[in-house]
Amino acid sequence: MGAKDESSSSQFLQKFNKALSLLNSFCDKPKSSFSENISFLLDKSLDHLKKLDSDSIKEAQFLDPTHVALIQSQSVKVFLNEVLKISKVHSIHSSIITFAINLLLQLTNNEAKFELMYSESPNIFVKIQQLTETTIVENNEFKQSIMNFFLSLSKLKAGLQWLLTSGSLLFIVDSLSDRTIFTRKKAEEAINYALPLLNDANREIIFTKLLEPILKAGSKLENHQIESDKLKPYFEILEHYVTLTLSSNKMDTTGKTLSSLNTEQVLHNIVSTAQNEKLLTQAASLIAAIYAKCAMENEKEQNTWEIKTVSLIQLILRRGFLRVTLTVISQSLFFWSQLKTSCLVGQLVHLMIVPVLVDTKEVGEHYPCYPKICQYWENLADDSTKSISKTLSAMLHSNSELNELTSISLIGFNKSINKLDKDSALKITRSGIFLLGCLKVPEAKRMTLMSFTPQLAINLIKSLCSYIDLFNIRWWETYETVCLPFIFTKIVAYNASRDIQVTCAGLEGIKFCIQQFIHPNQALLLTDSPDSSLQDMAEVLQQCTVSVHWEVRDSAMEVVLEMAQLSHVRFPPFQQLLINSHLIEAALSAFNDTESYVRASAIGVIAAATPVPFLWEHLLTFSDIPVISSCYLVLQQDSEALARRAAAKALTLITQSGHFPLDQDRTTLYRQMSSAALSDLDWEVKLQALEFWQVMIDESLTQQGMLDGSFPELTFSKEKQKIVRLDAKEIRSRLQTALSELGSCGCLHVLLQLVDDCDAPVREKSIQLLHRLRDILATYQSLDLNVWQVSHPPQVETNEMSGEEHLTPENETIRKDSDEVIDEILSVNDACLVAGILTNKDPKMRPDPIPVSPVNAHDFVNRINLMDMETMLSTTTMSSDLHVNDFDSLLEDLEDCIHTDTNRPRPDCY
Repeated sequence: MGAKDESSSSQFLQKFNKALSLLNSFCDKPKSSFSENISFLLDKSLDHLKKLDSDSIKEAQFLDPTHVALIQSQSVKVFLNEVLKISKVHSIHSSIITFAINLLLQLTNNEAKFELMYSESPNIFVKIQQLTETTIVENNEFKQSIMNFFLSLSKLKAGLQWLLTSGSLLFIVDSLSDRTIFTRKKAEEAINYALPLLNDANREIIFTKLLEPILKAGSKLENHQIESDKLKPYFEILEHYVTLTLSSNKMDTTGKTLSSLNTEQVLHNIVSTAQNEKLLTQAASLIAAIYAKCAMENEKEQNTWEIKTVSLIQLILRRGFLRVTLTVISQSLFFWSQLKTSCLVGQLVHLMIVPVLVDTKEVGEHYPCYPKICQYWENLADDSTKSISKTLSAMLHSNSELNELTSISLIGFNKSINKLDKDSALKITRSGIFLLGCLKVPEAKRMTLMSFTPQLAINLIKSLCSYIDLFNIRWWETYETVCLPFIFTKIVAYNASRDIQVTCAGLEGIKFCIQQFIHPNQALLLTDSPDSSLQDMAEVLQQCTVSVHWEVRDSAMEVVLEMAQLSHVRFPPFQQLLINSHLIEAALSAFNDTESYVRASAIGVIAAATPVPFLWEHLLTFSDIPVISSCYLVLQQDSEALARRAAAKALTLITQSGHFPLDQDRTTLYRQMSSAALSDLDWEVKLQALEFWQVMIDESLTQQGMLDGSFPELTFSKEKQKIVRLDAKEIRSRLQTALSELGSCGCLHVLLQLVDDCDAPVREKSIQLLHRLRDILATYQSLDLNVWQVSHPPQVETNEMSGEEHLTPENETIRKDSDEVIDEILSVNDACLVAGILTNKDPKMRPDPIPVSPVNAHDFVNRINLMDMETMLSTTTMSSDLHVNDFDSLLEDLEDCIHTDTNRPRPDCY
């Protein structure tokens, strides 16, 4: 239904009013006769309205005529007033009340609609506010709908104003203590949206309301887990808003306001007395955020707030809460890094580096830069930081949870990564490499600590890759990075049979190194250096390709895929490495792997090798497994769409690389790809097959002289061995030749068939390709059938028909009466019915591809002339899964559900 079509809008309004009258008629009926299908049908009734509400319309604050009509409709006003009446609310089924709230949400979800709705029906909003004071809010279905409605209003300036004046915003704050997670989350989300839009006075009211449970806990502190869980949303909202004002550099008075509410003293009392780590962390993180915010608001007192932050860290450390201390240091770094003028950032980075460098000296001695790094941090620190650093080192040195505690610092570094300077990033990266060096040595102290060693390795690998990538750190800036491929290789080799996740993380690190961070000597001197670390890496990769764990095999294949791609464009020595290490053969063998992800990755390796002549020749000459036939087998018989999609893509790349020189090979290829496009059960496979046919279209047009989407004025003719002028007649002749070729190979048949495919993306792609062909023909005045010569495409010779003809006796060709046929079927015993299944032959998962169906170029042009492709494209882009196509059918089902007993008729499938 188009929003601008008045007749369609009028029809829709009539039908929607009928639906409302049906619901109104049911409001006084007993609940027992209510069908459970009603919830589904009511949701579908709103789909028409949602269809009109695109994001662009919301952003433009657009008033759709249909929505305006509904807002002003007397039927809607009567329905909402009747359903939301407090005296009747408990006698109405909750699904109808929920529908009323959802309808109101849909009619108020932007500023313009809210203001119109409020001006038309202010009493409805009064009823909403009154309902929140009744026991109806205890109904979970209603509560979810009302919280969604309030969340929508909190994003609007006028809506938020109503929430404030009506007291509903305080109701949202009270909902933070609700027993259901959904309500608490929605309430938290609504307050987070509301706080930035409030003025200072209203914000102080909400702050006071949020601090009440924290103040109460501060006076009678119960250090149980349940206490910290109750207070968690209040801490999170306050910290979220303070962090938001810090990151946006918003110069409001949040810090001053919170300080005036005695927040600092209350939080400090919790930090001084709480025994529960969660509660302690929440309070300490919030007070650290407030300190940074106060420093931003008053730069003259910045030093004072920095000293208070250091004192906070010292207090927690003195109390012996090591984990909380590291968490607060990490959080403080994130808060203070928002201030460009803060000197505290370097001190905090130093304190976070301490757990990274603890017990790395045994490996660090191999790096000349290690003592310099340690001395750098020592010189940077002031007296307070040195004191904290020494205490931290002493507490961590013999701590069995050192690896887990180190991960806290790594996570903190990642959180603040965008605010640090490159010099700090280089120091952090170097320190991380020292620690990573420990994890490659089995006897290192870090490896003997069993607590969370695997997770530390994973976090460290991800952190190093993130810093190197973001700050574009090159090997000449910190030469320790030259060792990274070697370290990753050792980590993978050691953990290959011990820990799957660490092995996969190490392989991901290797992939990162060869992708964008590898020392030139390691690649360029590879052929002359048999002892290169990349030789060891290839050997470890080969072992991982036959791991018992499919995740390891898949990660290894992804690395090999990266090597194959780079061997063509950047590192040619990788070609010889892939062959010498038998990694290409390993990929080809993995076509039969038991896991679809591995099969898909392996096929991707072969696809990446096809443009590389050296690798392709090796596959054809030295491999016992035929590449193209293997791809056909996967495309035709594999049970997983992921592998079939990869096979279709590989065959496309093989075709583009020119590896189908013979017409016979092309005939088989066309049959396979035609079958994949038309018969596969997965839409992504069909879409990939269409990519192949797009390549065929481009190839045919290019062979006829088209360049960059158009025909040049002059071109060289291979047949005539001379320069040819491309006039209108010559171009039409060439276009007819191209279409004839596309028609004979089955391309045009595939495109015409898929315009009616059940999958919208496939339909859209096929229509786009047809649209492109039609535009090309129209550009060169070739849509007129009079300029086309009627020609018949050659018949494709097949053996399928002869194989089927002898299976049918001659006397069976006589058409039988339908009753006689049914009687014969019913008379067959069960053994005969399953005789074809109970055989010793291996069952085929899919039948052999059918022959391609040729299409005459003249008929094709005639077909596309009859198509309204613009309309077809516009209707295809609208998802049929989200909208009701037949509102009349919906009304019938709605009426049946309301006026029938508990038999519950099943609604139609929309």
